[in-house]
Amino acid sequence: MKFFDSKEEVLDIQLTQYGRHLLSSGSLKPVYYAFFDENILYDGQYGGLVEDYTNPSADVEVRIQDETPLLRTQYSFTGREEYLFDGVTDDTDRIRLSAYEKLNVMPMSLGTTALDSTKTPAFNIQFLEGEINSLEYNLTGNTRTFDSVTSYSQQLIKIPQIETDIEFNITVVDPLNSDVNFEVDPALSPPNIYSDGFSVVIGPEQLLLLVEEKNTTFDYENFDIEIFEITNETGGSGEQVMNQLSFVKPLEMVENNILIDKEEAELKAGRTNGQLPTLDPTYVEYYFSVNVDAEIDENQICKSVSSLKSKNILIDTGIECPDLTTPIRSNIYYSDAEDEDCPDN
Repeated sequence: MKFFDSKEEVLDIQLTQYGRHLLSSGSLKPVYYAFFDENILYDGQYGGLVEDYTNPSADVEVRIQDETPLLRTQYSFTGREEYLFDGVTDDTDRIRLSAYEKLNVMPMSLGTTALDSTKTPAFNIQFLEGEINSLEYNLTGNTRTFDSVTSYSQQLIKIPQIETDIEFNITVVDPLNSDVNFEVDPALSPPNIYSDGFSVVIGPEQLLLLVEEKNTTFDYENFDIEIFEITNETGGSGEQVMNQLSFVKPLEMVENNILIDKEEAELKAGRTNGQLPTLDPTYVEYYFSVNVDAEIDENQICKSVSSLKSKNILIDTGIECPDLTTPIRSNIYYSDAEDEDCPDN
């Protein structure tokens, strides 16, 4: 541990273990930066200090700016032996190390508050389709369990957790009555037709969310979506291993406001001879599809909004949805309960 000499040192830049690996392979391309204040104690009462809060410049400002010692940059957060790029399982080590550092190393960056707001940024999430099973407001992350002993890794973070399930609808179709109460997915439904003419159809449930960030500046494409696979494996220090999944890159013909060749665009998107990459368990699309903003059919949004309106739930999506000329019809005798839940008469 070494302290920062503010009289002689102005800036200290270090690369993490994953950053060193990217630099060694010529893949390091930093494009973002963030600010942090986790080493600052704003309210002295949490440190047993008595300060004059009526005149902050007298005590608080002097303590923070002149009297708070700063440590040199910490850049290693795992053991040297945990992730070795030695030509053996390097791809797995790269994915796990990048996910670990992203989730555990300085995740609480300072946000941007709107100039006309006196409140901190906050998220407003509303379900247009789907239901919340459970909600944890203060689930502490960054824990490690080793030999049945749980310890805290890095700093403690309060992470809200929303639990929800996606269930598949399965039913048998009678050839004399082919009405189905859900949207059928031909790719999931088996093509078999049995001797009695009956067949089985499958339809996946979908989640439709309205996500807004309040009290901050609104920019175009101001959300980043990352999806991780939670595994049953543990890392070298007992932490739960999470693998980040990749999205299939879209074909973008314009780069820096310049139209590029189709061959170059396909190369940047990882497409060989114009073909999409083969989907494997490392891709999000291998499991499900994620659509955002204009990718979502407005008719689907309006259908969900109308369904909620019929339950006296009003949601403003910013989309002009015409009133339905025909009511939403559903079979009031239909039940999705399991057979064992219904007693025999």
